[in-house]
Amino acid sequence: MLHVTGIDLNPDSREEHLPGYTPNFPHIASLVQGARYFGGKASWHWHESVELFYVRKGAILYRTPHCEHVMRAGSGGMVNSNVLHSTQILKPEADLELVLHLFSPALVAGVPGGTVEEQYVRPLVQDKEKELILLDPADAAQTETLTMLRKTFDLDETAYGYELRLQAALSEIWAHLAAQAHPRPGTEEKAATAAQKKLKQMMVYVNAHYAEKITVPMLAAAAYCSERECYRAFQSCLHTSPTDYIRTVRLQSACKMLLETDRTVTDIAQSCGFGTSSYFGMQLHAETGCTPTEYRAKWQNVDT
Repeated sequence: MLHVTGIDLNPDSREEHLPGYTPNFPHIASLVQGARYFGGKASWHWHESVELFYVRKGAILYRTPHCEHVMRAGSGGMVNSNVLHSTQILKPEADLELVLHLFSPALVAGVPGGTVEEQYVRPLVQDKEKELILLDPADAAQTETLTMLRKTFDLDETAYGYELRLQAALSEIWAHLAAQAHPRPGTEEKAATAAQKKLKQMMVYVNAHYAEKITVPMLAAAAYCSERECYRAFQSCLHTSPTDYIRTVRLQSACKMLLETDRTVTDIAQSCGFGTSSYFGMQLHAETGCTPTEYRAKWQNVDT
């Protein structure tokens, strides 16, 4: 199981990069210990794979453009394919333990264009109203699904037949989720809203140019929209401003460099668009209560 401490983005698409995720078996299992995420959160991102998660410990807030839910220990759910989402742990330090599967729907679809894909997989994936499907332990009908999900993380990844057992378990869980979501047969794929399409273009621009000066007019131009549309897209979908999003991306990139390299604080500040080490230090302290040196000392050698 992969231990993760932050979000990495692919240089081309700017979707989340999933280490170890291959076409031969498009799946990875991850353990998230929230305290090591910058600010205890994973910022807005998306991926083609679906995200099936289970909260072992603590509590976490999941957000999508149209809903948000606090998920506590014993609960779980699924984030649908290509859905923008972010997470925030509710308590500091090592209070969160989250395990998740990231996998292509093709893993459970079987034959392309076949019965399983057409009747059970595609309708759910293409139902854009199903951004986030929740599994609540207080709901007796969902207890069995949660139990199956929890047990998938106990499978021995080194054992012969692991892939077959995991594929079978994910297929069974998918059947439960599809029945719960109950998408209408023959649901046509809905295009993403214009706002979300433009927003993704602007997110790509920020993640490609965060080391440089970025203004709202530049962001708007990247998505061929007005400044007003730019502000509206960030607020309606991400519940934040363009300026705050840029600041968060810069801080997350800087924190990753602090933990994974020996580069100086001044070098990191300049590489992440803060200009000076003092301004970087002020922004990081406001967010985490630590100076760059304190942040590096606290987390760089923590065993995940």
